[in-house]
Parts: sequence; C-alpha cells; structure tokens
Amino acid sequence: MSHRILYNVRKLTKSYLMGEVTVHALRGLDMEIHEGELLVLLGPSGSGKSTLLNLLGGMDSPTSGTIELRQVEIGGLSERGLTAYRRKSVGFVFQFFNLIPTLTARENVQVAAQIADQPLPVDDALHMVGLLERADHFPSQMSGGEQQRVAIARAICKNPAVVLADEPTGALDYETGKLVLDVLIDVHRQSGKTVVMVTHNVAIGGIADRVVRLRSGQVQDVTENQSPIEPKDLTW
Repeated sequence: MSHRILYNVRKLTKSYLMGEVTVHALRGLDMEIHEGELLVLLGPSGSGKSTLLNLLGGMDSPTSGTIELRQVEIGGLSERGLTAYRRKSVGFVFQFFNLIPTLTARENVQVAAQIADQPLPVDDALHMVGLLERADHFPSQMSGGEQQRVAIARAICKNPAVVLADEPTGALDYETGKLVLDVLIDVHRQSGKTVVMVTHNVAIGGIADRVVRLRSGQVQDVTENQSPIEPKDLTW
C-alpha cells in the first residue's frame, strides 16, 4: 500500500447551531488519508465520523481548519468549485442506495458517467460488481444487496480519486452486508482507488488497511492492520 498522502486534514472543526445550543461535531481533528488505501472511520453515533465524511466529500464546509486533496485546499472552495470537486473527484456510496427508481441499473450508472471527465465504461463498472447480467433491470426488480452493488458501480464509474462509503451495509442483513463488503474490497483491489468507509460496527474494521477511531469529534487512535481479514470471515 502506498503511503503517499491523498488527503491532509488539519485542525478541522465543524459546529452547528441547533436552537440555542451549539453542537461541536468536530473539534480540531488532524489526520491523513493515503493513496490507494482502504480506510475505516469507526465510532459510535455522535463521534463525528459522518460529519467528517461529508466534509471530505465537499457536501459541507468546515467551520475552521483545512482539508487538502493532493495539496489543493478544498475547504474554502466556492459553491461552483465544490460542485466541480464532487463531480470529478469523489464517488459516493450511501446507506440507502439512492438509485433513481425509473432507470435501469445501467442507466443509473450512466448518469454518473455523464458528469465525469474520464469515466470508466459503464459495463466495465457493472462487471466489476458482478451485475452486468442485471444491467437492464430496475431497482424494484433487484434485492437490497444488488441495489447497493449498483450504487458501488455508479461511484467507481466516475473514476474518482476517492470512494466515500457511509454505512454501506447499514440497510442490509448480515449475509448480504458481507457480500457487499466483499464487492467493495474487490473494486478497491481492481481499481486501486482509495476507499474511505464510515461504520459504527467494530468488526468491519478488520477488513481495512487502517482504522481511525473517532470519539467526541477527535481522533482517538489509529490502527494499521498488517493482515486485513476477508469479509466472509467477519462475525458480528
């Protein structure tokens, strides 16, 4: 695994005003994300992991601090700049799939390909997740696991710098969740893309190259797995 820095995050804070109460979601967080690694952001609800993922993905802006992607600071980009960043550099995988129900699997992936500068061939992306034979099916004709695999194909088709996955197994049963993790790892290995996954499930950390544990908006500790385990061997 490369140790070249993809993201450099320094003194990152994010605060929200909820009524008369200020919520400090991130409190001066420092971390690095390396090129080509599978990184798991692990922590309980309220630890700041989803907030951090949203900031990395350009879906929100920090209160203070910096986020650099390959030494380009993204935290202070204009709205137009953030839109371009999301389109070109980031592939998203959400907990609840977010597929367009009136489009087939192939068409859902094509939507992402059309906004990318150098997309992968759509059928290649579907083949990578094992769904080329289901390309003409609609989401309603697919299982939850298949829909999430389409979502992974949609993310990787953009040929992004990073794939950000927010609780990708959260809406799936145990066995289906392990199959989806297996697909994510296969895509990661085949493409060499950096994958950052948010989860509250401690067991899932076992598949990662590194695990960053968050607590109260700060990095609690960082663990490097010398021999990550395969999803089929996970138990939780």
